[in-house]
Amino acid sequence: MKKIILAFLMGLLPCGLIVAKDYNVDVSHSQIGFKIKHLSVSNVSGNFGKFEGNIKVDNNTLGALSGEVDISTINTNNKDRDAHIQSPEYFDTKKFPKATLKLVKMNGSNGTFELTIKGITKQITLDVEVFGTSKNMKGNEVVGLELSGKINRKDFNIASSTPSVALSEEVTLSI
Repeated sequence: MKKIILAFLMGLLPCGLIVAKDYNVDVSHSQIGFKIKHLSVSNVSGNFGKFEGNIKVDNNTLGALSGEVDISTINTNNKDRDAHIQSPEYFDTKKFPKATLKLVKMNGSNGTFELTIKGITKQITLDVEVFGTSKNMKGNEVVGLELSGKINRKDFNIASSTPSVALSEEVTLSI
């Protein structure tokens, strides 16, 4: 799955410098997607339809990020599979309806994040690219960024009894 751009509203000081303050994710211009190898021969891609987040960007550097995803809005273009993924074997959405992501620190273009899925919090590293600012059609300043990386599904107790040949342990994230 191609990397997806996450757009955020930003403001500028009269002198043209970026102000580091909180901004909300522009959900209509954003996606949270994933890809996982299935049966060692194909990839299953999906995304989540409902999420929210907050960021800070200062001089084209990500300063803070926190976000939340409604796991029940998972979409892999197969309703039966989507329902199965919400079962206790996978995400157990009745017990754990949300996943969260929070920036811990930046190191160049890599960010260390706390990812919580199924009540399990692990630190992960994601590549971070801040695209800079622009003006949207309404004249508002916006900034775009992209997060990408890989996690291990078993670290979060997702389908732990499913063999890796049936479902890869590695999951590619694109935010």
